[in-house]
This record gives sequence, C-alpha cells and structure tokens, in this order.
Amino acid sequence: MRRLGAPRLLPVLAVLAVFGLVATLAGARGAAACEGPIPLRERNPLLQARLERALRGARLGDVLDRKQLTVSLADLTHSDGIAYAGIHDDRMVYAASLPKIAILVTFFDRLERGELAWQETWRWKLQQMINVSSNPEATWAAEQVGLPAIGELMKDPRYCFYEPGVGGLWSGRAFAQGGPSHREPLRGLSHASSSRQAARFYVLLDRGRLVSPYWSRYMRHLMSPPGYHHKFVAALEGRRGVRFLARKSGTWQTFHSDSALIQHDHARYVLAALAEHPEGEWLLRTVAEVADDVVMEGSHRSFQARAAARGRRG
Repeated sequence: MRRLGAPRLLPVLAVLAVFGLVATLAGARGAAACEGPIPLRERNPLLQARLERALRGARLGDVLDRKQLTVSLADLTHSDGIAYAGIHDDRMVYAASLPKIAILVTFFDRLERGELAWQETWRWKLQQMINVSSNPEATWAAEQVGLPAIGELMKDPRYCFYEPGVGGLWSGRAFAQGGPSHREPLRGLSHASSSRQAARFYVLLDRGRLVSPYWSRYMRHLMSPPGYHHKFVAALEGRRGVRFLARKSGTWQTFHSDSALIQHDHARYVLAALAEHPEGEWLLRTVAEVADDVVMEGSHRSFQARAAARGRRG
C-alpha cells in the first residue's frame, strides 16, 4: 500500500479533526441535554454574596470549604422572577428520606396518566410518607409505581430532576429491608439529592408545574404542616409570621437533609440544604436562621427589580 505523503496527509488529518470536534461537541450537548424548566442556574449576585457571607459569619466556613454542606435558596417573592443562590448545589449526596418527594411526584404522574385510579384512603398514606416520613407507607407508594418508573420520571425532560453526568434527585430502593433496588447510575446511591434539584421540586410545586396545577396544589397540601419539629422547623418556628407550606427532611447516621417552601410575612422562598456531618442537625438549623434573615433583609430584590427594568427597556 502506498503511504500518503505529508502534503496529502495534512488535509485528511484536518478533516478528521473537524469531525472529531463535531463529535465531541455533540457528545457534550448530549450529556447536558436534559435542561428542565426553571433550572435555577442563574444566580442573583447580591443574594449569592450575602448568603455566603452570612453563612461564614455563622461559623459554617469550614464545612463549606470541605464541601460537607450544600445549600440552595430561591426567593420567590418578587413578581419579576426568582432570585437564586447556591453553594455546592450540584453536589449529589445520600439524602435519606428527603427523596420520598420523588416517589410522591411519580405517584401523581401515574394518576394523571390514568395508570392508577385514585382512592381516598391513599391521601392518608401519602401524607404519612411525607409529614412523619413513614417508611412502610413510602415502601407501599414505591411499589405502586415501580422503582424504574421513579428513575424514568427523574430523568424525564419535563423535569430533569436527574441530569446525565451531574446527578440530582433519585429514589431507587424501597424503605424496607431487602427487596429490589434501582440505584442511580452516577454513584450507585439508593436515595440521593442535590440541593439545587431539591429546591427545583418546590419551585415547580409552587408554580403549579408538577404534573398539573391541580395535582401541584394537592401535593402541596399533603406536605404540610410538618410532623417533626427539628432542623428547619425548630430553627424558625419561634419566628412570627413563618409558615411551612411544604416540607420534607431526612436523616441517616451522619447524613442530614431538609427542604421546604416557606412563607414569612410577605416573603416566600424555597430552602434546601444537605449536610454530611455529625453535627448536621445544628448545621441545618443554622442554615435556616441565616437564610431567613437574608431573605427578610431583602436588599437583593432591589437589584432584581433594577435588572428586570433594564430588561424591559432593552
């Protein structure tokens, strides 16, 4: 076989390089193709700076630097949009019972599709699964829809709660000993979440975009009032005007998580935090106090209003 000389080889290599670049870019786009509604990627710079400074001022700097704490805060108060701040917010960790919200939304998705026929006794079961984190009721609900269906919905483009190469929200095992499992593909976790994806659940819930407006309202009513007074609830229940509109937490060994849609007087916000630390209860209480102070101070909303006004003029 005659070998190609250098002058003839260079164009061939150039063509191959172009095709290689195209394939690489296509692969990158494919890996990031799941971009659900309200992705919470754009940060409000004032809210971000104030949240980080306040958390460090509350002696949480070391755990943040060691990535033992992830936090997402979404202020829904302003009519012009959402102000978001996140710290290590795409770090997926074991989240104990918090991912029962994945079972909940899959259950109502199957109802909406007509694959389940609603029975009024189910309301109590689902409420027990969320408000007092009943493991038997969570196992029952997971069995009704099937573990693969939960994973499919988490990756569904309608939501993208679980993103390829990033991870997110996942519930892949019943909350009982033994039985099958359908673990998430990135790290093999059975019950996982990132703070951003947990926060997105509540933002979509508040906006009526989980399954349908009707079922969003129904789920929100199921998720309150909280059955346990610890973590976020313990931190804020003494503050006048605070209401937990929806909430789900989780604890197992050193893994602590909490997430909630909170109304405090005129302000409405979503807070999600996950800690991998022996003092996780104290960490999450501190996060709730700090986040509530930052939201109620509210100077970031002036920045948001000015940015929205510039956008309208543009």
